Order: sequence, then C-alpha cells, then structure tokens
Amino acid sequence: MMNRVNRPIRLDSAYNTRELGGYRTADGRFTRKGVYLRGDSTHSLTPGDLDRLIKAGVALVIDMRSPDEVSTHPSKFNSVDSVRYENIAMFDGLTTFFNTGRLPGSMAELYCWLLDNCKEQYRRIFRLFLNSGGASLFHCTAGKDRTGVVAMLLLQLAGVPEDMIVKDYSASEHYMSAILGKQKRILKKSGLEVPDYVLGSKPEDMQATLSYLKEKYQNANNYLLECGLSQEEINCLIAGFVD
Repeated sequence: MMNRVNRPIRLDSAYNTRELGGYRTADGRFTRKGVYLRGDSTHSLTPGDLDRLIKAGVALVIDMRSPDEVSTHPSKFNSVDSVRYENIAMFDGLTTFFNTGRLPGSMAELYCWLLDNCKEQYRRIFRLFLNSGGASLFHCTAGKDRTGVVAMLLLQLAGVPEDMIVKDYSASEHYMSAILGKQKRILKKSGLEVPDYVLGSKPEDMQATLSYLKEKYQNANNYLLECGLSQEEINCLIAGFVD
C-alpha cells in the first residue's frame, strides 16, 4: 500500500508541482497517474520546465490566482498553443482579509469559506477537467490553499482515505518552506505581520476542512452536485481518475 506523498516533479522554477496519481483508495484501487497535477505558480517556468510538463501530458492548465496576481506574474502557459489555459480566480489571495483587517482564524476557516462561497468556480473547474484532452494541472501561487482544496475534493471523490489526503496537503509546507519564508519577509518589510499559520499547511487544517465537508455536504460527490454538476458528470470524473 502506498502511504507516502508523491514528491514534486523536478522542475527548475517551481517547487510544489505534484502528481495526484498512485494513491490507494479505500476499496483497494489506485488513483490514475497522468490525470491531475497540483502545483504552485507557473509564472517563472523555464522553457525546460514547460517542455517537461508538456511531455508529461499536460493539456489543460487551470490558474486559480486573482486577476492582480496574474497581471503581475503572467503564467508561462498563457502563450503555449498546445495547452488550454484558463484563469478561474477563487479569491484574491489574502488581500481581502488584509484589506478588511480580519485574517481567518485558521486556514481551515478559509478553506470552509471557499467551499461555501466558490461553488460556481468549482463547477467550472471540474467541468473543464471532464474535457481536458490530457493531464490537468491546477495551481495557485504556493500550491497549498486554493490548490489544496481542489486536490482534497478530487482525492475524496476518488475514495482516498482521509489520512492520505491530509498528508498530501500538509507536504506543501515542506516543499515551499524557502519560498514561503521569503514571502513572509517581504510582507513584514511592507508593514504586514503575517501569523505563521497563514503560510503553513498544518494537518489539522485539512482535517478540520474534511470534517466540515462531511458535516455540511456529506462528501465530495454531494458537494459537487450542489455546485451544479450532474451525477453522470461526477461518475465520469471518478472513472477517469480511478483504476
């Protein structure tokens, strides 16, 4: 049984791009490789990085960053003819919380907010997955928050046990530690004190999010139904992801 988290794909300028395939499900099957990749920002990818990801089968890139983030750091995939690039903003990073002076009490609070308030975006994202024509790479800036919720929904839908979903999520803090530390120093210089938990990916935050999903929506299948997907569409997502 596989009980370790997939390591990042070796890239020169991205540090948290990971395969979601190869995880064992509760009924003894496995998530299929070459279907979904979760990642951090694609704005600094080198030509070699792009070539590696295209050779890995990436045909669809879903960028969940805000318009401001995309404008400041455009994705390198935006100009790759062989890849469909879609920007579906979930929220504007933590800018909203900074502007209102109210940071979420925990990252779990933010993730539950996303589940409740971004159903239209999730409907669009999962429908795009159905027509990807190859591997789908979904990402945000650090590949842990907006990306982490989509990865959680996919893995829960596939029947991957909760402990593995939590491990997959919490690995981001390790792989992004240098980048997140630099980000914190930049924010501090600009006068913004950011609590450590904002830049982390603690297991308890994903565990709390999974508990909230179960309490309010029962599971990812029912949640996606609430987002507007049909059961037939959801069945197709599962069939395409689980061997």
